Amino acid sequence: MSEVILSIKNLSKSFGKRKAVNNLSFDIKEGEIFGFLGPNGAGKSTAIRAMLSLIKPDSGDIEIFANLVRKNKNSALQGVGALVERPDFYEYLSAHRNLSLLATMDKVSQKRIDEVLEIVGLSNRRQDKVKAFSQGMKQRLGIAQALLSNPKLLILDEPTNGLDPRGMKEVRDLIQKLSKEGITILLSSHILHEVEQVCTTMAIINLGKLIKIGRVHDLLNESDTVITEIKAEPLGKARKVLEGIDYITNILESDGMLKVRIANKDLKKLTRDLVKADIDVSALIPRTSLEDYFLSLTGDSI
Repeated sequence: MSEVILSIKNLSKSFGKRKAVNNLSFDIKEGEIFGFLGPNGAGKSTAIRAMLSLIKPDSGDIEIFANLVRKNKNSALQGVGALVERPDFYEYLSAHRNLSLLATMDKVSQKRIDEVLEIVGLSNRRQDKVKAFSQGMKQRLGIAQALLSNPKLLILDEPTNGLDPRGMKEVRDLIQKLSKEGITILLSSHILHEVEQVCTTMAIINLGKLIKIGRVHDLLNESDTVITEIKAEPLGKARKVLEGIDYITNILESDGMLKVRIANKDLKKLTRDLVKADIDVSALIPRTSLEDYFLSLTGDSI
């Protein structure tokens, strides 16, 4: 049985009258890529800041590596690396020099710099100034910074936020690589599709409360219906065909795609029916966002 690396117990935090985190509890086990999901403003960042002792919770406990953060902060956080929001670097210094300054402050061996640059795929850009980096490269450099202390637990708060599709894929691939090397990862995101691709377990929160927790595969397949995006040509004809299919509901058109609500069991039938009607289907994407998942799960939006 896997060891619990991080345990959140009845955590609460308010800012004035707003309860950002409300009696939140969950565990993260060794080896997991744990998706921490919720729409913007759900309380994810507040909970993460409490985990890292950047803010003090009103009540509840956080235990990391069997150490209470409120009592033994240094011991609890010793094996933790974190990337919270966008990384901040000296733009006119090289990637290596930026990490060298941080390594000196944290009393980390300079040898570790080359190791983490290799891990995140930036060895060949080590002497380039950060101002020349894409946002995806800066995010990977931020993860390199978080890896300097050789952590056992890596906490990433919205690491793909603001990235283009290529940058998002680079970060996702890196997360999977780090997991294979034995690092337990908490990935905070508001994008379900992203978490579906990389995470083993996930907790979904909204308005500071835990709504769902479990294995990603189990949660995504427990609902009878899913929201599915369809890219097809000709689009007008595809819509008319869909309107005549009785197992399809809630047809919406947006950005050259059709979004429909459909039962899981009918997805293969949908593709066959569209092809039979001489519709060229180039993409059929189930569960494209956290909001859509809530729709399929509860029949209501968050």
